[in-house]
Parts: sequence; structure tokens; C-alpha cells
Amino acid sequence: MVLPDPVGIVVSILLMAITIIVSAGLILRIRPLPYGPALLIAAVANLLGKLFVSVLHWPGPVSYSLPTLAFLVLSYVFFKPTLPKLLLYWVAGFALYLVIHLCITMLFGWTFMFPFWAPRLLG
Repeated sequence: MVLPDPVGIVVSILLMAITIIVSAGLILRIRPLPYGPALLIAAVANLLGKLFVSVLHWPGPVSYSLPTLAFLVLSYVFFKPTLPKLLLYWVAGFALYLVIHLCITMLFGWTFMFPFWAPRLLG
């Protein structure tokens, strides 16, 4: 099933926001859960990624590093974690992001979270 780009961006923002909410709740112990900041962080990171990858066609290392940097800076601004907690929060969220990518790619063929990596079931 193919998603139009605008729908893919919205879905990607929502899925990334879920990873932020989960890792902020579990790792950073943020209460109440940060729905608003998570949506803002996810929107900024995803829109920057879309801009650098699809519009400007910048090289991969830059196109993916700048949204990640924006994610980390905004996460620090909103949540004020220590550096070790920020890194653990990022690793946990990234791991969950990979799991979501694996699931949606294998179930629906959607690769918009990592366009360069389309995992396939063995067999």
C-alpha cells in the first residue's frame, strides 16, 4: 500500500512522537507524558529530514544528522536531562523507531521512516 507523501509525513511524525513519549516516560520519567513537546520535536525533525533528503537532495550524512541534532537539542530544551540520560533516551527511542520501521515495512511496505532500508522477511 502506497501512501501519498503528505500522509507519510504525518504518519511518520505521529510514530516518532510515540517513540519520544515512550522513551521520555520510561527513561526520563517525565510526568505528565509530553504529548505536545513530542509532536513538536517529531514534526521539526521529520520536516527537516524531508527538506534535506527529498527537496534539497543533500548528502545522507548531512540530511540525517541535522534532523537528529534538532531532535537532541529540542529534547534537551524541553526535558532538561543529564547528558547520560539524554543519550539513553535517544538510544531507547531510536531502538523503538527501528522496531516500528521493521513492522510497518514488513506489514505494509512503508519505508518512509528509513527510505534507504527496506527489510524483508527471511524465506
